[in-house]
Amino acid sequence: MPKHKTAEQWLQLIEQQELSGLSVTDFCTQHNLSTKSFYNRRSKLRTKKPPESSFIAAKPAASESVSLPELLQLKHGQNTVLLPSNTDALWLAALLRALS
Repeated sequence: MPKHKTAEQWLQLIEQQELSGLSVTDFCTQHNLSTKSFYNRRSKLRTKKPPESSFIAAKPAASESVSLPELLQLKHGQNTVLLPSNTDALWLAALLRALS
């Protein structure tokens, strides 16, 4: 490897060391690396990594399309009132109280 290594090359070396089972000192000796540089790069690159999370991404279930009637029909005694299906619930409650 060239004298100046890229971040990607350092990440590969760090991963190789972890998988090798060798101590950092032995690994660095075998790969002609300074242990000081190895520890320094490992520390810097680990702080750049996003923290691993135990959360998983949740995706909402496919919603089933519920078709609302276009009009609400309210019957009170002999009277019938037709309202749009998107009528405000608070307004509708007030109307029902007034009709009671």
